[in-house]
Amino acid sequence: MSAVPILRRPFRLRFLATIAVAALITYRLWFFPSAQAWLPVTGRDGLATVLETNSTLGFGTVYVVSKADSPRRHGLLQAANVTEIDLTIPSQPVWTEEQLSGHPKIGKGSLMAWLGHLHLLREFLDSGAESALILEDDVDWDIRLRSLQVPLVSAAVRTVLSSEKKSSFFSSEPFSNEATYYSDDEAAQYPYGDPSLWDLLYLGHCGDYFHGTNNDFKQGHVKPKDLAKIPHVSFNDTSLPDFDNLHPWTASLLENLGVPVHTRLVHKSIFPLCTFAYAVSRRGAKMLLEKTANLDTTDHTAYDVAILISCRDRGLRCWSVNPELFHHVPGKSMIGGIENITHVPPVDGRAKEQVELRHETPNIDCGFWGGAFAFADGDGESLENLRQEVGRKGRCLKPGRELPPS
Repeated sequence: MSAVPILRRPFRLRFLATIAVAALITYRLWFFPSAQAWLPVTGRDGLATVLETNSTLGFGTVYVVSKADSPRRHGLLQAANVTEIDLTIPSQPVWTEEQLSGHPKIGKGSLMAWLGHLHLLREFLDSGAESALILEDDVDWDIRLRSLQVPLVSAAVRTVLSSEKKSSFFSSEPFSNEATYYSDDEAAQYPYGDPSLWDLLYLGHCGDYFHGTNNDFKQGHVKPKDLAKIPHVSFNDTSLPDFDNLHPWTASLLENLGVPVHTRLVHKSIFPLCTFAYAVSRRGAKMLLEKTANLDTTDHTAYDVAILISCRDRGLRCWSVNPELFHHVPGKSMIGGIENITHVPPVDGRAKEQVELRHETPNIDCGFWGGAFAFADGDGESLENLRQEVGRKGRCLKPGRELPPS
């Protein structure tokens, strides 16, 4: 028996009451309904119909992997309140010494993160929902995530899935006989298309560069033919920074693939790094839990590496949004703190100077990092103004940065 959600104020997160002693308490962020309509999203040539999205971004639930004492949770909830996204934050179990000592090749911080992700996958399957978006609690996103970006991405996913439905990409995948495909009419009811045709969608990552980060990213490190040979769709997204303001490696990737400025891709995942934000179908979650990310059988030392290999070599059908919609905020890693890791990952190191100049999270044009759109607990008037002007209209109310409405 699960916890019973209660309506709570939009500017605070309060704990849910539980009706079963053995049940894990789940925290959930809810919003008062709003009479204000969202701005319509204009269509994009070549994409399926672009539709408005809901408070769970078109998925059954948006889950967050977060420890109860995480210092990052408050900023995440403020951003979710402004963009009116409904987050569900299940409490994490207290991991036993047996659980934490049974995998000596995996660092303690990495193992705790891995266990946290698996816990949410089980929570999702128990919920009965058909899809879920899983976020890590240190992610940032653009103010136009709900009003513009997600509607475009969901249309792009439907487009590429529809065009590839009868292709060898699906028929040759291992475990494909486990899926029952939906009719076109049935699939059209889902924001991200037929849920039996995808296992995992990378909406947030630290790069799918088509290769590892040990590449020197010189001119020609990838070529247009590398994109042409995989299933993909491209579309214009005015909320995307220009090449000078994208992560240098992301800009290099897109330029060398021949992708125009302000253009985003949805493509079959090639070499996706990190698990900041990813969506799973029921089939995808089952495969991760039972086969490809099972701690009892894994040879890998990090959850995100296990998923990368699952996508690349073990039949998990993965798609990457590139550039990503979610990226982790600059700052110290909680895993690094637990494991006393002091070096900066190459991806973060390469963007350090740009982050300091832009005062924005990599690949995010107008985000929440730094508290630009913070509001005091209890200040419902300020929150409503931020929702109206920033979240719904897409106005970047930062000094010298105000953008016209999307």
